[in-house]
Amino acid sequence: MQTDALYTGMAGLQSITARMQAVAGNLANAQTPGYAAVQAVTEAALYQGSNAPAGADAVALTPGPDLTQGTPHRTGDPMNVALSGNAWLEVQTASGNALTRNGSLSVSSAGILTDNAGNPILGVGGQPISLPQLAKLQIGTDGTISGVPAANPTGPSQIYGKLALIATPSGTLTPLSGTLYAPASGTTLNAAADGAVHQGYLNDSNVNPTQAMVEMIDDSRSYQLQTSLMKTQASAAQSLNALVAQG
Repeated sequence: MQTDALYTGMAGLQSITARMQAVAGNLANAQTPGYAAVQAVTEAALYQGSNAPAGADAVALTPGPDLTQGTPHRTGDPMNVALSGNAWLEVQTASGNALTRNGSLSVSSAGILTDNAGNPILGVGGQPISLPQLAKLQIGTDGTISGVPAANPTGPSQIYGKLALIATPSGTLTPLSGTLYAPASGTTLNAAADGAVHQGYLNDSNVNPTQAMVEMIDDSRSYQLQTSLMKTQASAAQSLNALVAQG
């Protein structure tokens, strides 16, 4: 019976720890543009085996990030874009294509439009977008990229590509580094039907700092209570063993 109680206590600590780690990550990225809050849940898994104790373990699960669109805020930087509607930017990474809502764009030394980590942003045709030095950059609400070449600042504006706006795919998105999210293997990516781009803006993180702090305090108290209960159980076990030894 005492062993069962300790197993239950450890399962509770595992569950609380998983939640605390998720909340800590969310708080750390509360100011990161395009960040999607991590969710943590636990699932009961019955102990298996002929000598398994009664009860179940708590298995930490990651059902995927919160896909709610972060609120856009104005930056005035033409290299910043916010997204509205059910839309993501598509990014080319070393491990495959990924999705992001972090619209902090840059242009590499090779003239390729990239995210803030240097990964190429893909256009509608699935290829990176190449840009010359521009005197002025414009990004339309449909993602069309145009500008006036710096070599001919008085010349007409030219179109250089169009951002691929991707609808949220089916299945779970797996968080990668930063604000990149990988779709499930084999998932078909489709164009967003209602996506729009807003130049000079960025999507905020969708983390609610106040709610996250309340969750952290609640989880911390739960952890302390669970630890205290386990200490009480261990102390009771020692006392019982002492009585048995005396008998």
